[in-house]
Amino acid sequence: MYRDHRILSVRMSTKTKLGKMCRSNATFIVLSLFLIFFCNTTSSECVQEAPCICSLPDGYYYNLTAFADAKSFSVKNDNYTIYFHPCTNVNMTIENKANCSTENVSICILHNNVNKTVLTTGTVKETRMKLSDNGKFPFFEIHHNDTNIIINIVCSMADKGLSTFVLVSITAKTYYFQLVSPYGCKLQREMGLSTGSLLVILFFVSVGVYFIGGIIVLKALRGATGWEMVPNHEFWCKLPSLVRDGVVFAFNCCRADSYERI
Repeated sequence: MYRDHRILSVRMSTKTKLGKMCRSNATFIVLSLFLIFFCNTTSSECVQEAPCICSLPDGYYYNLTAFADAKSFSVKNDNYTIYFHPCTNVNMTIENKANCSTENVSICILHNNVNKTVLTTGTVKETRMKLSDNGKFPFFEIHHNDTNIIINIVCSMADKGLSTFVLVSITAKTYYFQLVSPYGCKLQREMGLSTGSLLVILFFVSVGVYFIGGIIVLKALRGATGWEMVPNHEFWCKLPSLVRDGVVFAFNCCRADSYERI
């Protein structure tokens, strides 16, 4: 009788300690999941798929490939003449007076002197399509030698099919332009679920079956209550602590003595 009472007391004590451990680690789990999903949904990275195509994490994308078959833009003022052909490199021999490059280029900036001096050029290979810091518009960034060319892309549906390219400013070795076009508007993909989405759905379905099915089985067959209804509850309660110890161990450069102190 005394032995049975002692065993029951040990079991109750173990259950109480396990419950406390799970509650203390619950905050850690919730915080980790919040950070993972929050960081993923607020990401504003635009992944470049082609010279004039970049995709956003929310399923939208920008596509300016229509410029590949269009006529080159030209801008001229008192000091400069600029020719720009987005998406593809073309031969920019201008009026038989100046050749921007011995090879095809995407952009050419000339000085309006007698010799039509070529100040800089840029190719599609040197062009990166990115998203602004506030995530409101994309832009082209062309880096050639020590010169940067920034071309902000503005969506405009005022005159469909009409696009404009203007020089905004020049600062040291950086040229700023603005490309206003209906092709610069954000688009939404018309497609089914991606492979990644299917894997995520399959993952959550499997997790749901594992936990819900396990809880039902343990409750029905063993009469489990509380945390004991969770399949492998001891492992799941210890997992956050193990992960935390592993992170501390890694940040201590994997020194065994530091790990033992943990």
